[in-house]
Amino acid sequence: MLIDNVPKIYGHISSLNKNIFVLPNCIISNNKNDILKFNRICPHRGYKIGNPGEQNHSIKCILHGFEFDCEGKPINNENELKSQQTLSVGKSGLIFENFKEPDHWWVDTICNEKELIYERSYQGNSVGSWLWMMEIQADLLHVQKNGIHPVLSELVDLDNVKMENGDNWILQSFDGGFWLFIYPYTFVEWAPGCLGINYTIPNDKQQEFGFSWITQFYYNKNISEQKKKEFELLEPVFKEDVEAVEKQIIPYFPLKKALNRLEEHCVHFGQWFKNNVIS
Repeated sequence: MLIDNVPKIYGHISSLNKNIFVLPNCIISNNKNDILKFNRICPHRGYKIGNPGEQNHSIKCILHGFEFDCEGKPINNENELKSQQTLSVGKSGLIFENFKEPDHWWVDTICNEKELIYERSYQGNSVGSWLWMMEIQADLLHVQKNGIHPVLSELVDLDNVKMENGDNWILQSFDGGFWLFIYPYTFVEWAPGCLGINYTIPNDKQQEFGFSWITQFYYNKNISEQKKKEFELLEPVFKEDVEAVEKQIIPYFPLKKALNRLEEHCVHFGQWFKNNVIS
């Protein structure tokens, strides 16, 4: 369905403070300033290595106890993890492939967060359409008092949300933070001292229905537990979105015209879809 080489965001560079970070579908590693991406499969007997969200200086397969260093070299066995590719780190500190960071204030804003520490991840899965899931990240119309996000609607003044976009990203900024969507998989939320990165993983990129996700949270060490709790509203809001798209049982189709400005980014995503998705 998707053409090759779409942007993928894997996390923030602070996730690699211990050199290795485990994600649902891969392992990333900081090796002499090169960010390497490894398959998350042990070469010995095909067992999945590590747990998503895990940070360490080495990675161990618990099936037989075989361990590998940040270069993928074996520590106590003769097999080697093969690096799939080298990833890029942007000025923002985001780790990615197939993405060109723009010269934009959102990049500078994340860049200025010099003391972020990775704290935790949440995971989930859905039988819904990942394309509907992606559009709902672009949709501000559903964030209303009588919409599916009753708590969020009380916190964000939609009349004052500023909407901007690039070729393959959109930005919705408001007093005290922003929401960034990098097409087609990644949703980023920022508030001072706080960063959330959520990305969707289709079960099969050739099939529309069925996906999983992981949400990573990063904080400045001075952020209070109460502020963290407030910021992590991102996760229940995302689950509300998942529940909504599971009720959208027809195949995704692009929106051609916005009813009002709150749907303009849906139209933008729809145009990206028409240019980058093979029917």
